Amino acid sequence: MERKFSIDELRRRLELALKPAEGSPVIEEVLEHVSNHGVLRGPVDWAFPAWIAYVEYATQRVAETFPLSEEERRAFLNFRETLTRLLWETWMQTKEKLKAVYKAIKNGTCRIEGKSCTRQTGRGCT
Repeated sequence: MERKFSIDELRRRLELALKPAEGSPVIEEVLEHVSNHGVLRGPVDWAFPAWIAYVEYATQRVAETFPLSEEERRAFLNFRETLTRLLWETWMQTKEKLKAVYKAIKNGTCRIEGKSCTRQTGRGCT
């Protein structure tokens, strides 16, 4: 089933995604969200730092719980650093794309056609 959004609904959702986060996520809050909902949702500036905190917490717990050789520990911590870096890069890219789409919608230069958002010039919104 295809879900249709109006420009107003899309604008509202983008405003929610781009609103400033109310403080940095703390691990207890993150764990509660994951435990209750299985996902982390919220403004971009909360959700991505929350995922980063979750990855750091989970990898630390795994490293403390399971006996790892020095080589395994080094590889595991390298995995954590790589994942954290990728989440940070994705956070920045996502924020920029959402801002670009929001700006295009706010300026009236975008329209929704089926599942796509296109500019009046025929190109994508970002």
